[in-house]
Amino acid sequence: MKSSDVAMAYESVAMSFATEAEERERVLGRSDEEVEESHERYRSFLRTDPEGAWVAKDKGAVVGVAVSIRRGGLWILSIFAVDESQRGKGVGRELLSRAMGYGEGSSAAMIASSTHPAAMRRYALAGFILHPTFTAEGFVRRESILPSLPVHEGDESHLEMAAEVDKKLRGGAHGPDIDRLLDTGNRLLVSERGGEMGYAVTKEGSTQIVAATHEEMARDLLWAALADGRPGVESTARWITARQKWAVDIALEAGLSLKPDGPICIKGEPGTLFPYLPSGLYL
Repeated sequence: MKSSDVAMAYESVAMSFATEAEERERVLGRSDEEVEESHERYRSFLRTDPEGAWVAKDKGAVVGVAVSIRRGGLWILSIFAVDESQRGKGVGRELLSRAMGYGEGSSAAMIASSTHPAAMRRYALAGFILHPTFTAEGFVRRESILPSLPVHEGDESHLEMAAEVDKKLRGGAHGPDIDRLLDTGNRLLVSERGGEMGYAVTKEGSTQIVAATHEEMARDLLWAALADGRPGVESTARWITARQKWAVDIALEAGLSLKPDGPICIKGEPGTLFPYLPSGLYL
């Protein structure tokens, strides 16, 4: 992928995932600010991991995109989409092969998959173990939130602590990915006590990451992240695997609904991954 491909790549991915008419209308109705923010996200991948970003073209138009990143010993597939007209022609297989080539030598790999059968099949055949997930969403029952959680606002001084937590839980620090999330309006919440530490990244109740060295601390951070939403605005927490029962318990206590979602796909040994809720783009 080159910088000149960014606009077409984003449009191709957005339309590939918009399977329903309502979703396509939403994509077409994006504001200029929303589009530019998405373009900048793609440009950020080119700055941090240019060798992991690939596109497929047909007659000059982008018809497939694969973007992967490396963080320490961990390889992550952040974006993977192929236009419907090109599916079944080997385009996706070639794109995934190029992106996975960027992960050569990594000790572990992770992918947040969509629910599309072809995507799950492709990752399973590539040697990944698929872990089903849930998404929790809805309006938080505000009276369930503890009045005083041992969580406070974080800043740049806490990024080193977050990196330590990441290395233990996932085998590599998020690094520039957290910077990117904070630059796009997300908040950093942190907790440190009794030798344990953890953090969460959230935007108006939409939880991006929860990572901690102790389950009770992760619970506090998830509650704080969900509570960050405004009354009348739905909160979400995604990529909840069966192992993260603590997060399921909180979702139910908060009055959120659970629905099946795409699997987290894992190869190798990335880390304990507990207690942990990953980001879809940056896992």
